[in-house]
Amino acid sequence: MNRNSTSRAIPAREATLPGLGRLQLGADRRWLAVMSTTTAAALAWWAGAWIFGIAPPPFLLTYLALAFAGLAAAIALRALLRPRAASAPWTSVILGTILFTIGASVFLPLKFAIPSEIPFWLDTPLALFERRLFGADPWLLLDWAFGWAAVPVDRLYGLWLPVQMLVLFTVMLEPPSPAKSRAMIAYSVAWFLLGVVAAVLFSSAGPIFYDRLFGGSQFALLGETLRSRGAWVAIAESDAMWTALADGRPGLVAGISAVPSLHVAISLWMFLAARSMAPRAAPFALAYFIFMWLASVQLGWHYASDGLVGALGMLAIWAGAGAMIGRS
Repeated sequence: MNRNSTSRAIPAREATLPGLGRLQLGADRRWLAVMSTTTAAALAWWAGAWIFGIAPPPFLLTYLALAFAGLAAAIALRALLRPRAASAPWTSVILGTILFTIGASVFLPLKFAIPSEIPFWLDTPLALFERRLFGADPWLLLDWAFGWAAVPVDRLYGLWLPVQMLVLFTVMLEPPSPAKSRAMIAYSVAWFLLGVVAAVLFSSAGPIFYDRLFGGSQFALLGETLRSRGAWVAIAESDAMWTALADGRPGLVAGISAVPSLHVAISLWMFLAARSMAPRAAPFALAYFIFMWLASVQLGWHYASDGLVGALGMLAIWAGAGAMIGRS
């Protein structure tokens, strides 16, 4: 990535992380320390939920394979686009990948445990509020405008996980710098505060699950529309998530949570990271953020408010990460 004047590489210095001895980490020690803390907090939360029997064991080996596959893809992309780029900080990259693996592997069990911790409560008032605010369900308004593009929207939305992993590891491969530290801190904190803490407090399922959870047919047209439009990724994944919840046996596709939208929050993170580290990519990242917000509503995964909460949360976390870097 190209870097502006706020992103100059900082010479490596010795730093110590608990249990890891003295390592040459340079400025990467800051985001690694934060990632270690958020990962430990998520792991402790999962351990408590597992002890109480409401969270399943994590798919650690599966996520380990996925993480290193994502890292390999980022390395290949970097070599292709920037063959003369500075050497990656391999110690911090490997440590970060391991921490990411642990955190990601417990995230799905923590999502699965949400309704056992706080039953879904926000859907009914949120759906009513948005219906009154917009005059109709927001997904229906977007379908009127973009229903013709439902198939590509469905497929592109389904690629969010590999896209965000590729961006994450591309950032991780960059030399230590204040901009990199800010991006990595914001990413780590967002997954825990927004994806775990806020998701439990604002326990909600989203329009695509509304009728199955609460009965009635308020969103019956949503399912019919998705099927008629050919949005089979959304249909298949939502059916798998519902089956996992109903049967109490989560697979790799499981865990229901609407507020806040992590798809939107992390997509905004991609834009913020690109703006500070690769300005030429920023317009594309901004377009991707807007697309993900609209797609999340059109496909029924989220209420419109979910993206707003996710975006505002990410902006607050980004500001906090900047303040943390500025004080160090």
